[in-house]
Formats: sequence, structure tokens, C-alpha cells
Amino acid sequence: MATNTSICGICSLRQITQTSKHWCPQCEEALCDECRDHHKLLKVTRSHEPIPISDYKSIPSFITDIQQSCIYHNEQYQQYCVEHALPICFKCINDHRKCNVTTLEKIINNVKTSEQFLDLESRLGDLLQNIDQIKRTEILMCEILKKRKRDLLKKFDRKEQK
Repeated sequence: MATNTSICGICSLRQITQTSKHWCPQCEEALCDECRDHHKLLKVTRSHEPIPISDYKSIPSFITDIQQSCIYHNEQYQQYCVEHALPICFKCINDHRKCNVTTLEKIINNVKTSEQFLDLESRLGDLLQNIDQIKRTEILMCEILKKRKRDLLKKFDRKEQK
């Protein structure tokens, strides 16, 4: 039988089965309450922001499947090579010395403020409004049809009684 329960990755390494309640996107690791508390205390992971595991599970797979760490060095991506249009870790920088390299944070911030992103955001807002309007129209049309049905049934009943 398949289960939807996640096990804490750190506890699992210690041969302990503990249900995870948090997800650390930076470490790509499920954490129980106790391990999350320790995670927030360690100098190396203090700046990490674990999220509720339920929030992580609600993220579409095409987003969660995005590679977060360098496949060559198993280090987290921190930089972005503009020439090759790919994220790189600090160890990859040597291979991109002649390239235009910037931080991923700058790229993300530029994307969020770009004209295309703002236009997409606006269109999405319009689309959501249209969906709401369609839902309201559907409800109204159903009510009109139900009323029309009742009226027709009453009319038939009166004709039958005559």
C-alpha cells in the first residue's frame, strides 16, 4: 500500500524512522521537528528557510524536479553564466572565467521585475478574473435553466389537468 508520509532524511541516516514535517529547499531534505530545530542552529544551515512539507508537496513536479545542485560537484548553484545560460556552482567558475557570470539572486530579481514577467503577471490576473466571471455566469445560467424547467413543468401540469 502506497503511503503519502515522508520520512526525515537525517533520522533515516541514524536508522530512526521519524515523520518529516518540514522541507529544506536548500538541502533538498525532509526534516522532522527536532532535526529542523537543530538545522536552524547550525552555522552552515542557519540561513536556510525550511517550509512545511505539505507546502512542498503542493508544488507542481515540474518545479520540484529542477536541479538545485551541480551535477559535477554536488554543490548548490550560486552563480549564473550568461553566455551559456546555465546556473553554476562556485567550483564551476574556473570553467567560466572568460564568461559573464552573475549571481543567481540578481538573475531572479531581474526576472521578477522584467517587463515580460510583469506582463505575464498581469495576464494571469486577467485570466483569473475571467475564470471567476465564467463561474458566476455558469451559476446564473444554471439557476435560469432550473427556473425555466420549473415553469415548463408547471405549464405541462396545468395542461394535463385541463
